[in-house]
Amino acid sequence: MALALVFGLYFLSFCPLSCVSVGSRPLKRINSAVFGKLSRRISRYTAASALKVGIVGAGPAGLSMAKALQELDTGVDEVTVFDRGDALKPELGGGIQINGGAAVLAKLGLGDEIKAAGLPVKGIRSRTVAGNELFAIDVGEAFQGESELMHEGTPMAFTIMRDALQRVLADSIPEKTISLNKKLVSVNENTDQVKCTFQDGTTYEFDLLIGADGIRSEVKRQVWAGSNLDLNPKYSQIRIQFGVAKGWHLTDSQEMQQWFGDGTYALAAQYKGVNGQPFEMIALVFADPNEVSENANWEKGEVQLDCVNRLKASKNPPEVIQLAQRCDRFYELGVHYYPALQPWVSSKGRVILIGDAAHAMPPFLGQGANQAIQDAYCLAVKLAELKSGKISSLSEAARSYEISRKPPTAALQLESRLLGFLETAGGPGTIPASMRDIFFFVLGKLGIAKKTFVTGAVPRV
Repeated sequence: MALALVFGLYFLSFCPLSCVSVGSRPLKRINSAVFGKLSRRISRYTAASALKVGIVGAGPAGLSMAKALQELDTGVDEVTVFDRGDALKPELGGGIQINGGAAVLAKLGLGDEIKAAGLPVKGIRSRTVAGNELFAIDVGEAFQGESELMHEGTPMAFTIMRDALQRVLADSIPEKTISLNKKLVSVNENTDQVKCTFQDGTTYEFDLLIGADGIRSEVKRQVWAGSNLDLNPKYSQIRIQFGVAKGWHLTDSQEMQQWFGDGTYALAAQYKGVNGQPFEMIALVFADPNEVSENANWEKGEVQLDCVNRLKASKNPPEVIQLAQRCDRFYELGVHYYPALQPWVSSKGRVILIGDAAHAMPPFLGQGANQAIQDAYCLAVKLAELKSGKISSLSEAARSYEISRKPPTAALQLESRLLGFLETAGGPGTIPASMRDIFFFVLGKLGIAKKTFVTGAVPRV
């Protein structure tokens, strides 16, 4: 009965959801002297107006947003990306997989750059730690017939280190677009503009402010402070330990390897870094009902030793354990998410959230960066429709973006949370590992695993 219920929820969660668009006739000026002032305010941000846009956060979400605003005919006259760091630092963070996001970046003219910077993903293979194959996905075959996931005959599925993707995006926009050492301390929004103040005392005014500053978004905290919203991300009762090693040593090259043990799920894969440098990453996922402060002073050696011990205890293959032992940097973090249906647009319509700031989701579908890039493209399209007159006001463009992007991201978040529960089977508060293994084996045999992967990858913009 439990398996049937989980299967039903899982099947429903990947059903395609259509994007909704909103539009109306352009507003007309009211020439009456009585309403002249009101008319000027309404018409200030109609199709003919140029916009000044600020973006907080210079990660993949914020940089993709800047690229989309500058590439599409959005009517944006000026865009600035602020980041609290003093540099876009290399070798920071881990590896990510991009598919739908890569396809969207190709629409923005970065197809060749992504192909050069990323390592093509040829397949995904899931096995138990005993070596029993649960399912395998040939990515090239899976993407055939999906034109939105192909670029000039190439399947747009890659692994790439986060800093390498950041480099591609930063190099694609004018250098003056990015402003570093800018820690946001306050946001004041009115009907005409948004004023941002930074820790160094500088202030800026924008027609539109976009929060792309991640799961602990300061933009979100500033704008929605005082509301009845819970601004703290929710702990999923799952933790991840991940390590990064230089070089390529795994036997199955360009294949993402998933290993399921009792209470654990391990992912091992190869990635390309800045200047094509080869990396491998191990991610170990396990259930833990005890939330630990993410500000804890984790020592690399302690996390690495704990990860290796967990891999050994759950009987992972020697190759996976050896990868963990080779890593020269290691991290541990709790998996958090935001309720997907929380507001993404402020009440006055001049502050908009994208990426993790809007809909942080567990990473078990590998869709975090992909969905952030799609958010950026969708919002830029809505602003282009504002300029063309298809949408009549900035506020309407913001709401149309939110309406378009919430259904697909909510579905993916639900699916990802369910996957996390299943993948850590055998751990505290979960189902038996044998039930999980049977479930994934059935998904593979029925072709549902492949369909789920493709459905999650197809851009919904």
